[in-house]
Amino acid sequence: MVKFATCLAIATLLSACSGGCGNTVLADSVSPDGRSGAVIFQRDCGATTGYSTQISVVRPGSRPTGAGNAYVADGNHGAAVANHGGPWVETRWIDAGHLLVRYDANSRIFKQESQAAGVQITYEAVDR
Repeated sequence: MVKFATCLAIATLLSACSGGCGNTVLADSVSPDGRSGAVIFQRDCGATTGYSTQISVVRPGSRPTGAGNAYVADGNHGAAVANHGGPWVETRWIDAGHLLVRYDANSRIFKQESQAAGVQITYEAVDR
């Protein structure tokens, strides 16, 4: 019985450490040629972490299942303007292969890729 309880406790701890994140889509847009999409989403990984705002470049109609492949930021302990839990961000397609990402200058940036899924990305920090 003790062995079973120990195994159950270890399994519970391991399951709490993996996976427990969820994505909520906030906005999405399709490139002018219809071949790429940009999805802005909030990622929540539980009570021990704050919300983050993330962006993934995907095929149109697809939804990110993990972390953002292009952009990841949090609110920098309240310094950035919150938008549905994470910091404000917006996207605009410059052309079929170029995405502009505007974000709150007070955000704490964890990822800011210059290219994702074949799309060039330019970033602009905005004082809000």
